Amino acid sequence: MKAYVKEAVHKLLTSDKRTLQVILKNASDYKKNPLRIGYNRFVLIIQKKIVPCHIKNALLRTTGMRVGHDACVPHDIYFDPYFTELIELGAGCIAGGLSKMITHEIHDNRLTLGKCALKERTLAGGFAVMRPGAIVNKNSILNLCAELDKETGEGELWSGTPAKRIKVFDETEMKKYCGLPDGNYKEYYRSFKEQVSNLWKDPNKNYLKVQYNGKRLNAGNDWWRARNIIRIFYNGAIIEITRLLPHCFLKTLLLRMVGVKLGKNVRIGKGVVFDHIYCDSVTVEDDVQIDDYSYFDGHEYTVSQTIFGRILVKKGAHLKHHTFVRTGTIIGEHAVIEPQSMTQREIPANEGWGGMPAVFIKKVQR
Repeated sequence: MKAYVKEAVHKLLTSDKRTLQVILKNASDYKKNPLRIGYNRFVLIIQKKIVPCHIKNALLRTTGMRVGHDACVPHDIYFDPYFTELIELGAGCIAGGLSKMITHEIHDNRLTLGKCALKERTLAGGFAVMRPGAIVNKNSILNLCAELDKETGEGELWSGTPAKRIKVFDETEMKKYCGLPDGNYKEYYRSFKEQVSNLWKDPNKNYLKVQYNGKRLNAGNDWWRARNIIRIFYNGAIIEITRLLPHCFLKTLLLRMVGVKLGKNVRIGKGVVFDHIYCDSVTVEDDVQIDDYSYFDGHEYTVSQTIFGRILVKKGAHLKHHTFVRTGTIIGEHAVIEPQSMTQREIPANEGWGGMPAVFIKKVQR
């Protein structure tokens, strides 16, 4: 990296500015020592498959990232390997699975550098994108699939592409989404285990939301308490294999081995992911088509909440590529979900839905 680019990075780190632009004299002037970039790339690739834990956080710090105590970093998150020192994960924050944190962009010969920060006890939902200059301030939430390049205030909800402020949390909402545990964790863990057990025993229950009161700074770090940890790793290993396979008999067999309930003539494309913890909470009925890179989420963690639920896809439904199905969702018979859509709650039969979140588009002609 050339001296003038280093100076710009230092200026950005030691100022209140979120972004800084540099005119590159040569296209490669921003690149660091190949050994450093190679090391960063190696760490940031392997961390994608490491579960949230203190060891993972320590490994991320070796790249220059600032990672606070009890930051929760799930799977398949992309971190920009070039300017990791501009990334901050504050104490107790959660970076949602498959999200992205990008600290530089280049257009022609113009380099844009920007901080990317999740401050203390914040949440970036799954598939969120944080671009240079994106800062989520204390007790704020960046919603699922949102794209941010601004700075939020404290105690706010941001959503959309590009992300906009949806609301400022009132006192009740602050306690609900960002409240600190009161130390009565022994009773909490006993009650939590009982509630989860009751959910799976009762087929009429579709959804469970538990206010977190455990030992850690966020609910996500207690992922290993959701069920037997050996079962979680078994599920995860099989799911990671199936996501690499195209539709075939072996893929279907492996998914049934981890408890996914599949009907007859179900077609599942490449890159489809079923929840690693509760893949057996998903039921797919006969003649359903699931296109490439769709995602079934059987659990959700926020800073102060744990959420589990069932997913039901009824007969003849078609989920087009990159559909994201939230936990607790029911998709009706012969419903069609358009590409790049997020489904939640209940999608009626014979209807086409699309968007983030999905909304009604049209009736489906059979």
